[in-house]
Amino acid sequence: MKKTIAIFALVAAVMLVGCGKSYPSEIAVYKFDSAVIQYEYSGSVEGDATLYVRGDQKAMFKSLGDSNTLEIDLGDKGYEADLDKGTAVEVANAEYGKLKEMSMGEQEIYLVKKALGLKEGAEDPIASLKKVIAGKTCNVYAISNIGSACIWNGIVLEKEVTIQDVTNRQVAVSVQTDVEVGDSRFELPASVILQ
Repeated sequence: MKKTIAIFALVAAVMLVGCGKSYPSEIAVYKFDSAVIQYEYSGSVEGDATLYVRGDQKAMFKSLGDSNTLEIDLGDKGYEADLDKGTAVEVANAEYGKLKEMSMGEQEIYLVKKALGLKEGAEDPIASLKKVIAGKTCNVYAISNIGSACIWNGIVLEKEVTIQDVTNRQVAVSVQTDVEVGDSRFELPASVILQ
């Protein structure tokens, strides 16, 4: 019995060590070390996107219509790249400094407001219901009588907006957490020139 317990403890320790790295994160609302979320877009512009999250780093690759873009968020700074033109600009991220000063609850409210297009001083939104998108339970919020967004851990999993009888929709079709996300996802491709 003692031998079985010792073997089980050793296997569990090896699994925990091998399960993944812990990446630096000041954004406590993310309840995972890393995530890969794949989206599909429909409406006036169709396409797909993949969001990579690792600690405080995020990268969003979008292929919408004839446009291919990459947005990288490294915390205090980031990059916005037009992959078709092969150019990128560095951008400052003042939001990151604000988020680091907030509690987990405040971070989530801030990210929800941002996703809904609300100003900082606006009243805190209240979720109308819960919904399961790509296996994750998210909170559904109204967007100013034009649509809704389903948000999980501060990340939009579904957003639907109707303006002038045209409905644009972004929906997560796959959400993987605590998976390996390589350094290259948070770097500009070699072919892109920083301006």
